Amino acid sequence: MKKILLMIGNIALYLGIFYAVLFLLRATYQWEATTGFARFLDYNPAMFMAVLSGSILLLYMLLFRLKKSIWPGQGQTLFQASRFKRISFKNTVFMFGMGLAGCLFSIGLMEIDLVARNFPSIPGLVNDMLRSDSIVFVILGVGLLGPIYEEILFRGLIYNHLRSVMPMIAAIIVQAAVYAYFQPSLSLSAIGLGSGIIYAILCIRLSSIWAPIILQTSAMSLIFIAKYVGFYETVDKLGEGMLYVITIVSLLSLLAGTVYVWRNGNGETRNPVQGKSIPTSGGL
Repeated sequence: MKKILLMIGNIALYLGIFYAVLFLLRATYQWEATTGFARFLDYNPAMFMAVLSGSILLLYMLLFRLKKSIWPGQGQTLFQASRFKRISFKNTVFMFGMGLAGCLFSIGLMEIDLVARNFPSIPGLVNDMLRSDSIVFVILGVGLLGPIYEEILFRGLIYNHLRSVMPMIAAIIVQAAVYAYFQPSLSLSAIGLGSGIIYAILCIRLSSIWAPIILQTSAMSLIFIAKYVGFYETVDKLGEGMLYVITIVSLLSLLAGTVYVWRNGNGETRNPVQGKSIPTSGGL
């Protein structure tokens, strides 16, 4: 029971910091002294994500530093707790390839007429973020800082706390469900549930959070860069049939890559409730 209460308390603290920073950022729209800053964020929604994610990460770092000073010898840094371990060049390239597949899968969903009409929030998110004054702002906020924060929170902190009180598969599913809950629409939540499971498997079996970070940052950055340079229009000219082929092949590539890592990775395999897990350096 003590472990469960500790797990709930820690996760509540992480999410509480998120909501507190989100509230403060939104409050800047009401304060006269921060009118210019709020206007900048309003015109650049990607920078809102950058400021939100960056601020929370700094607070998480301070929180873990405080814990480490209170419990010397037992406390961890944020990066230690989140499984920031070296990943091989081979795995880095493999994750980038999966990120490219994720990018093409997303573009296919946005360009297929049937999907775009019934799930407008998917292309809507991309178009909204590209309202920013510069593509650099978009890459910084939605391509880098946002995904890094998500991976640290969900695959690093939340998963590890869940893992301390439940089997690995259950922890993977629960963290993915929490991740899906925080997506801005139902359709994005469905995608988030699947991607949350994939990200967790990669992190666990390669023993490093760098794996899902590389995948997600490369996928998100490429999605917005492709839109910015007009690649979507080029793909759209291929016709609906080819769009379906690209989308399905990309999805199958993502799933095949995940299965390959699951079978060949050498990360943790045992339930810490029954015995210690076996984290080792990732390698395929």
